[in-house]
Amino acid sequence: MKPNKEYIIPFVGLKLGINEFEYSIDKKFFDEFEYSLVKNGDVKVHLTFNKQETMFMLDFVLKGTIEVSCDRCLAPYPQDIETSERQIFKISDSEINDEGEIIVISRAAYELDVAPLIYEYINLQVPIITNCDGEKSYCDQEMLDKLKALRTEDEESDEKPSDPRWDALKNFRDN
Repeated sequence: MKPNKEYIIPFVGLKLGINEFEYSIDKKFFDEFEYSLVKNGDVKVHLTFNKQETMFMLDFVLKGTIEVSCDRCLAPYPQDIETSERQIFKISDSEINDEGEIIVISRAAYELDVAPLIYEYINLQVPIITNCDGEKSYCDQEMLDKLKALRTEDEESDEKPSDPRWDALKNFRDN
């Protein structure tokens, strides 16, 4: 992904305390990520950037819709998302160690790219099982009919080819 200037915050010039940013996420944003689960969407992001002397607290509020594909009929449909996330950045010259939820950045750093965080938070909102629930306006009825026809053909065919490897294993169960 190429850094997009729109999502880079030059925190050196920010005042201490609360600073607020607004972003509109759309297809152009997702096109920057090559293997994105989400290809399109309309998400509004409100970022509250709380700048302290040695740390930053970023509070993200994301709300909108993303386009995902139904696992059953493969048709794209809009999925509503709404989430709040917090990320803490600590400024330090010490060795970078894993402190869990805190990201350590160097004192030499002067800007912060929030695009990868926004991308991650949106992708975490994609359900494990995406299903348009047969909603008529999105559901691909032709695909569902094909799947139903295939299922019916499988049920009607009583003869199933036997695999000799499995047949040999069945002998162990019978003994």
